[in-house]
Amino acid sequence: MLQRLYDVIEWAEGQSAGKEADTACMSGDRDTDELKKKASETDSEEKVSMIEDKFRRFVNGCLLENENNRQQKQVIQGLISDISHQTLTPIANLKLYAELLQELVCNRTGFDDAVDSELSEVMDTLYGQTEKLDFLIQSLVMLSRMETGLIGVHVQAGNIQSLFDIVHREYRKKASEKRITLTFEESSLRAVFDLKWMGEALGNIVDNAVKYTQTGGKVHISARVYTFFVRIDVADNGIGIAPEDFHRIFTRFYRCLSADDQPGVGIGLYLAREIVQAQGGYVKVASKEKEGSLFSVFLPVP
Repeated sequence: MLQRLYDVIEWAEGQSAGKEADTACMSGDRDTDELKKKASETDSEEKVSMIEDKFRRFVNGCLLENENNRQQKQVIQGLISDISHQTLTPIANLKLYAELLQELVCNRTGFDDAVDSELSEVMDTLYGQTEKLDFLIQSLVMLSRMETGLIGVHVQAGNIQSLFDIVHREYRKKASEKRITLTFEESSLRAVFDLKWMGEALGNIVDNAVKYTQTGGKVHISARVYTFFVRIDVADNGIGIAPEDFHRIFTRFYRCLSADDQPGVGIGLYLAREIVQAQGGYVKVASKEKEGSLFSVFLPVP
C-alpha cells in the first residue's frame, strides 16, 4: 500500500515537471516570436528609411536639374535677345545698302555688260544672304519670346477659309516664281485657333512644301473635319523625306541631307509645331522619298 502511494507521488511529480517544462518551452517560443517580430519590424523600418532616403535624393536631384535647365534656358534666351537687339540696326543697314548698290548697278551705263552681269550677281547674293540673316534673327527672337511666355496665343473659333486666304496671299508669288501650282480647297469648316499665329505656322509648312518641290510641281492644301479635330493637309509632290527624319525635322536647326542645297535655317517646322501645340493641336507627317510629303495639322473643333 505504501509502495503504491510512493508510485502515485512520483507520477504526480513527473507530471508537474512535464508541465513546467512545457510551460517553459511555450514561454521560450513566445519570447522567440516576439524577438522575431521585433527584428522584422526593425528590418521593415530600415527598408522604409532607405526607400525614403533614395526618394528624397531623387526628388532633390530632379529639382536641381530643373533649376539648372531653367537657368541655362534663361541665359540662352538672354543671349538671343541681346544678339537680336545688337544686330537689328546693322542688318537693316546692310539690306538698305545692298538695295542701293543693286539700283546703282542697274542704272549704270557705258560699262562692260559682262562686268555688269557679274556685279549684279554679287549684289543679288549679298542681298539674299542679308535677308537670310535677318530671317534667322527674327525667328530666334520669336522662338525666345514664345518659350518665355512673352507671346501668348489667343484662340477662338474661326473660319478655316480665312486662314487659307492669308497663307495663299503670302506664298502665291513664291510658288509662281518656281512655276509651282499652289491650290487651296474652298472650306466652310471652323476650328479653334489664333488666326495670326496659325497663319505663321501653316505658312511655314506651305513655305517648306514650295521650297522642296521641284519647278513645275504641285502643292495642294485642303481641310476635313473629324469628331474632335479639323485636319488641314498640305500635300506636295516634292523630294520627300526619309522615314528616319520624320521626327528630326521638328527639332531646332535640323536639316535633312537632301535639303542642303536649298535655302533655310531649319527652324520653320519647329516653330510650326510649337505654335500648333500651344493651341491644343498637333502635327503629323507622312512621306516617301522622291514622291512627296503630306503634313497634317489638327486643330480642335469649336
